[in-house]
Amino acid sequence: MAHLEELTVEESWRLAADTQISRIGWNGPRGPVVLPVNHVVHDESVWIRTSAHSSMAEQVDESAVALLVDDLDPDTHVGWSVQFKGRAEILYREDQIPEVVKDLHSWPAGPRPLWVRLQPKEVTGRRLVADA
Repeated sequence: MAHLEELTVEESWRLAADTQISRIGWNGPRGPVVLPVNHVVHDESVWIRTSAHSSMAEQVDESAVALLVDDLDPDTHVGWSVQFKGRAEILYREDQIPEVVKDLHSWPAGPRPLWVRLQPKEVTGRRLVADA
């Protein structure tokens, strides 16, 4: 068996920074949308690249989003999850992007000229820990 423990905000940021994949969700015109994305954490923001004509680029600018980052082990039934909630912002110009963030490369092929920045208003995390 396992039990849940709350993570601190600092630990939540650290775990998210050490992970490459997350899922971003928002309320699209036909209902909820959830997509897997590559991300990078910098200066208490989560950064994502996207293509110019993606549903994300068309729908999340100045919209409420949630981003889930996790690492769960199906064999041991332990792991953690961190959720970020806030408003997303699309950035169009390369000079708006911090240098350390520019190294982020999405796994799917193709150009990703736009950046999504999430500066969350809420950061929560939980760890599933095996009982002794």
